[in-house]
Amino acid sequence: MTTPPGFEDLHRLRGEAERTARVLGAAQDPDATFEGHDETEAITAVVNMDGVVTDVGLEREWHATVDHRRLGAAVIEAVNAAGIARLSGWAEKVAEAEENEPPASPGAPPAPDPIDINPSGAMIDHLLYLLHRVGKETEADQKAAEAAAMTAQQPVTGESAGGHITVVLTGKQVADVQVEYRWVGRANYREIEVELRTAFARAYENLARATPPPRPDSAIAELQALTADPQQFVANLFGLRQARP
Repeated sequence: MTTPPGFEDLHRLRGEAERTARVLGAAQDPDATFEGHDETEAITAVVNMDGVVTDVGLEREWHATVDHRRLGAAVIEAVNAAGIARLSGWAEKVAEAEENEPPASPGAPPAPDPIDINPSGAMIDHLLYLLHRVGKETEADQKAAEAAAMTAQQPVTGESAGGHITVVLTGKQVADVQVEYRWVGRANYREIEVELRTAFARAYENLARATPPPRPDSAIAELQALTADPQQFVANLFGLRQARP
């Protein structure tokens, strides 16, 4: 059997998808960190590629420019600035990856070689079985998703080792940083840094515990694994192989 009509379009779309995947993959750097400051530049926050706060630092004389009663607000300013730097850095990486990507060939892409189509009955049966399971799981999964969404909207807190600072998260968003202002007025800047770091670390730990893990045995998870490589999935499903001349 020769290549059916429409497979040229699929071939073109596959090429575009592969190019996009290469560009986005090249832009990902799991070790990248991004820095931001408050308006006085006395407070520094660092976030990773996922937007998680990994460090907070203070200038030795931070209190000369920041009122100790609004230290929490200044920390949030620095965190937000680091988040903006993260988005900008990712956009720059994408643009750089696109520049390094070889240009597409002008004109229509070459037609794929003729192929034989031999649909796999076993694969189709398994796919229908998974789809049937997805239908059965829909109601339970919907309830779980609603519960997860409610959990994500509930504030999660983390208290520092000394109990003087509390970080409040809504999802991964830093909603508030509460600082005991009487303590902070007499604390050393290094002590404040330690308290901030432990408060953030505990807030993220509590968030991870509050977030229900996905069901590894669900039909949806199995479908995702089955279709992780779309090209291979289609080849297996339709039994595609190059036609002999």
